[in-house]
Amino acid sequence: MLDETPPPSGHNNPPHFDAEKVANLDQAAVGFLDTAGTWIEGGEIKSDDQAELLNDFIVGIKKRVATTEEARKADKKPHDDAGKAVQAAYKPITTKLEAAKTKVTPLLTAWLEKKEAAKQVEIQRQQEEARKAQQEADRKAAAAASRNDISGEIDADAAKDKADQLAKEAERAAKTKTNVGSATGGGRSATLRTTLRAEISNSRAAFMRYAEAPELLECLRTLAEREARAKGFDPDKDTIPGVTIHKDRKAV
Repeated sequence: MLDETPPPSGHNNPPHFDAEKVANLDQAAVGFLDTAGTWIEGGEIKSDDQAELLNDFIVGIKKRVATTEEARKADKKPHDDAGKAVQAAYKPITTKLEAAKTKVTPLLTAWLEKKEAAKQVEIQRQQEEARKAQQEADRKAAAAASRNDISGEIDADAAKDKADQLAKEAERAAKTKTNVGSATGGGRSATLRTTLRAEISNSRAAFMRYAEAPELLECLRTLAEREARAKGFDPDKDTIPGVTIHKDRKAV
């Protein structure tokens, strides 16, 4: 007779950790969390005896955290080792390919820049041709109007249409991206991409520009704390210009 008992949930996709161990650790943590709530409800410590009990409780939490972390690391280590092995197998291949791409890309960039320069020359030629055609159309229109020349007016209109067409062609050419297609038809087209890169030439001027930027203020705070925590710095005597050093205290 076949066993019709359904398989346990997740049997075909088991967790990547010891589920029983996690459950036991979670249950052990519940007691600490409940006790912590009791301490919080009790409020201010009123005696050394209470303080000593709370200190022991905090030490117990630290030990419980350490025990949980050790279990986590033990469960995670095989995955870390496997990840490192996968990385070691694949990384050299991609590193070499990326190096090859880095070395040959400047060749394509140089060709695209050459094409772009030629395109700009052609655009200028088309723009100049359109400008001259417009001037000629304006001249014909003025001449025809001065002598009430109907035939000349029609010729001037035709000249203007031609000038407008040339101007549109120059505008379309200016909007066209310089690119290189795929020889096989299977690859994507390559084009020039412009990125902006900042180089600090005057740090003081740049600092004044971004003096109130949150990112800069956070950087300055980090530098100030590094200096304040460095060996030899006395917060009771030493100062950092523009910075107030606060002493935050907590039980450890």
